[in-house]
Amino acid sequence: MMLGAVFGASTGGMFLIGFAMQLGANDVLLGLLSSVPPFFAVFQFLPAYLIERGWSRKTLTVWSGFITPLCWFGIATIPFLAARLDALGRIGVLIGVIVLVTISAQVAGNARGSWIGELIPESRRGRFFGNCTLFGGIVGAVFAIAEGRFLDFIQSRGLVAFTALFFFGALFGLAATALHLPQPDCMLPRRETRPHFFSVVRDILKNRPLCMLAIAHAVLAMSSIAGPFFSAYCLRDLGMSYFGLGCVNAVSTAAVLIASPLAGRLVDRYGSRPIMILGLLLMAPTGLAWIFIPPGRADLAYHIMPFTSFIGGVGGGAIGVAFTTLVYRLTVTETRAVQFATYGVFVTLAGAPMPFIGGWLVHGLQGAGFSVDLRLTFYVWIVFVALSAWIAKFVREPGSMSTRKLVFCCFPQWINGLFGSSPAVPPSDVPGGDDGTRND
Repeated sequence: MMLGAVFGASTGGMFLIGFAMQLGANDVLLGLLSSVPPFFAVFQFLPAYLIERGWSRKTLTVWSGFITPLCWFGIATIPFLAARLDALGRIGVLIGVIVLVTISAQVAGNARGSWIGELIPESRRGRFFGNCTLFGGIVGAVFAIAEGRFLDFIQSRGLVAFTALFFFGALFGLAATALHLPQPDCMLPRRETRPHFFSVVRDILKNRPLCMLAIAHAVLAMSSIAGPFFSAYCLRDLGMSYFGLGCVNAVSTAAVLIASPLAGRLVDRYGSRPIMILGLLLMAPTGLAWIFIPPGRADLAYHIMPFTSFIGGVGGGAIGVAFTTLVYRLTVTETRAVQFATYGVFVTLAGAPMPFIGGWLVHGLQGAGFSVDLRLTFYVWIVFVALSAWIAKFVREPGSMSTRKLVFCCFPQWINGLFGSSPAVPPSDVPGGDDGTRND
């Protein structure tokens, strides 16, 4: 996890967006860069099919895991081809390689997700995913800040500066994959006959709690309409440095680090559903802060964004742990790979076109004479996050506590317990059962 965090910090987020802008990408091309690769999430069905046919999940994880960092070595060489291509050609090459990265990541992610479910006991998964987020976030944030400073220092070298960064990250990606080699390979239980692939998919559609969770997650994925434009707005329109943006992002990461282990314990105790809803409701209003950060005012961004980033990070940490744990809880071991693939493809495809729509929307309105900027996509982001929270109310999780009871009963009891006083609200006075289906 730690080495993988370095790989992710060095090759994604603000560095990839900054690299694309250096290659000549406008808002529409930035949206296209973020929209095209996710359509290849359908390749999740490939490992799912192979695993159902008895292939080793460890083998699929390792081999596909090596392909991803090797592709980044290819991306690192794009600056040497830049002079021979126009902006559209350079972005086209970048998108093509990112597609390969996406395919290999989908194969590795599906196989590893199914595999790790056998290695971690169900009773400890919430805490496990929370701790993974904790330590991975620390490493990722530290390297993102240091690499942002490095990039600002050698920015005069142009695109070649990104070459060094991507080479560095790819080496850590290879090392992270190599660490899977000594792990035990848990084969699926032997069965006389395995269910037909499409019969498993039909069974998933009958799993109403999983379907409702997928819908809530898909709506949240549609908030990616603003995905690539946060970094673009900060770096280009506000004029922030990579180091400055890295520091602001580190605040969000710190909040995730604080929230994720706590969220993991709360998920194990009260269920994933109420924690998910609280995280979404906490994160949604933070997008309103962009009203007060117009273009060219990096000074305001440095004053406001740390606060909103912290609040959003707390919500994001809770959401990540809750979604991940609940997906495991609502799937079964024998067909988990296919269930993961179906779930993942549905969620990813729902969000795939949104960045392109966001870039096209802003570009089109500006061309029509309207005075809008990238912040328009941030406001639409709020709508999708809030809508996801509303849909999550209808997710059924047996044994979970209702959100209202958690907020108005358990949290006050816990807070009052810290100060040695008696609870202000008796449990019996709070409507809503413990099945997590009503009264939220």
